[in-house]
Amino acid sequence: MPTVLITGCGRGLGLEFVRQYAADQWRVIATAREPQATPELAALGGNVRVCALDVTDFAAVQALAHELREEPIDLLVSNAALARMNPPFGSTDYPTMRRIVETNAIAPLHLAEAFVEHVARSELRAMAFISSRMGSTTLNTTGGAYAYRASKAALNSLVRTMAMDLRERHITVLALHPGWAKTEPGARVEVDESVRGMRRVIHRASAHETGSFYMFNDTVLPW
Repeated sequence: MPTVLITGCGRGLGLEFVRQYAADQWRVIATAREPQATPELAALGGNVRVCALDVTDFAAVQALAHELREEPIDLLVSNAALARMNPPFGSTDYPTMRRIVETNAIAPLHLAEAFVEHVARSELRAMAFISSRMGSTTLNTTGGAYAYRASKAALNSLVRTMAMDLRERHITVLALHPGWAKTEPGARVEVDESVRGMRRVIHRASAHETGSFYMFNDTVLPW
């Protein structure tokens, strides 16, 4: 039974990742800041283990890594993120921007460093980081959303760098754009469709694609 560790499972994409992997008989380690607020997680039962975790609490991340030190993790899905948009140019909320960058870029790097040995001992040896096309410099034609764009651009750069550093260990590292999934008003892509698509990309990606940036529909996105 392969094992996946998923962060940010309190709702939306993270919760759907848990549902789908559990349905496919994976062993799932699902983390959320307040799992008690998501009864759907506890209801899944069976091969789903739910852990309270704030990814910006480095001591807690290290403690979980130590607790799981004997367990190979085939797939690490870094999904936890803050999506709050900062005000327009001239009105930047810098404390909020720091929190967004810390959660969306710094914390995923630390998560990868904390669990790299678990992943390296597994059969699949994969890490997937949920990014956004808003982190693409090439595709930025509208401006705005400084904090969120900066955090996801930083995440993309970190993914590419990790891929280069970990390829000798045969660990595949990917950045994934879920599309405008229906976790917010006006979105177009069903959450289950988005997750199903990202899972297909993860599991068909070969070693030479490590460090790539894919949309959920398997389209390569520019940096």
